[in-house]
Amino acid sequence: LNNIGLVYSYLGEYAKALDCHLRCEAIAKTYLGELHPTYTFTLNNIGLVYKHKGEYTKALEYYHRCEAITKTSLGESHPEYTSTLKNIGNVYSHFKEHMKALDYYLRCEAIARTNLDESHPEYASTLLCIGWIYYESKLY
Repeated sequence: LNNIGLVYSYLGEYAKALDCHLRCEAIAKTYLGELHPTYTFTLNNIGLVYKHKGEYTKALEYYHRCEAITKTSLGESHPEYTSTLKNIGNVYSHFKEHMKALDYYLRCEAIARTNLDESHPEYASTLLCIGWIYYESKLY
């Protein structure tokens, strides 16, 4: 269901995507438990759908749930954790809450710097986000 939801998201059919991800969330929670990576991956996907729909507050709710569980279940050095931090930063950036966004991006950068090569695309993407916040905040 997660993969089908992703396809619907890529097609811009967000209602269908959300339906798939919400069904997957219920199934994963019941049969795998909240600490299972499939469950947290589903929470992240639900957040992405809400973000694409422009429902940023709901997206943030799911991202924060994903952050808390992923930190506990996979640890702060896991790529899924840093991805969630960046997603949260992106929502705060959209809200023009630049210092909150920067906090999440800097946390993501510190983890990526420790766990990834500096030429890794995920590390570069995080630096781009940080640079954008500095630019938007006129902190040059």
